[in-house]
Amino acid sequence: MSNYLSNTRHFIWFWLALGLILTLSKPLSLLAQQNNTPNTSASVLVKTLGSIDYVEIYTPSASLLPKQLIIFVHGTPGSYTAFRSYLNDPIMQEKFHMVSVTRPGWRSNDDTKVPSLDEQAAALRPLLDMDRSGKGALLMGHSYGGPVIARTAMNYSELIAGLVFVATTGDPKLSAPRWYNRLAVALPRFVLGASLKGANAEIMRLYPQLEAMVPRWQDLIMPVLIVQGSKDKLVHPDNAVFMQRMLVNSEVRFLNREGQGHFVLWEEAALIRDNLIDIFVSSSAP
Repeated sequence: MSNYLSNTRHFIWFWLALGLILTLSKPLSLLAQQNNTPNTSASVLVKTLGSIDYVEIYTPSASLLPKQLIIFVHGTPGSYTAFRSYLNDPIMQEKFHMVSVTRPGWRSNDDTKVPSLDEQAAALRPLLDMDRSGKGALLMGHSYGGPVIARTAMNYSELIAGLVFVATTGDPKLSAPRWYNRLAVALPRFVLGASLKGANAEIMRLYPQLEAMVPRWQDLIMPVLIVQGSKDKLVHPDNAVFMQRMLVNSEVRFLNREGQGHFVLWEEAALIRDNLIDIFVSSSAP
């Protein structure tokens, strides 16, 4: 009888855990849907460079002066379409030379995932040479894109003009895999789906990399914008506090969006745009 009760408890706990994973995956499923909805308001050519795909929006200014380059880096899962509202914004088109990427591992569901932040940064490196302004590139990352752009700035700081972190991970203590991440490793792809399985593969390798980055935050000296929703259920809001504390040699502007969640990237697009212009365009205008 005791063996029967023990097996029953294990069976119940397994299905409760699976149910919780599927419940927790709903926001990520919505995020995947948001990131991968086709761009219907503008026709853009998707280009390939090494292990990434990207789209580029550049319209010459009336003055013919080169515009500030900004490179958008999506989270996990995702693609370049995560930033389509920015790419389609006439004000953004007027002020910026925009490039939005699909990171290594996300060009198709069959791609092998690339959980190394160093490799992700190296894949972005050739895009930094697209800067025509002589100021360097701005990097804007959402969610997991935050650690990617931070590592890129640490590796190639001389080519970076500024960083924008939107609902991003940074604190290793808040980014360690949780029990449901470990369980998801064992779950087959058909249960979680390709996007969530791939996202979990990246998250499982994140903690030691963030630990290694801790002493390098102080080396970043470029201006930084941090945007974080106070009700974010996917990235703990204290990640923003951590980054503020670590960026001791950067001028940091922090936008704490009360009541907002992980979708602050889209819900506060106009506010983010206006702060981008204020910090990185208006302040550098002749």
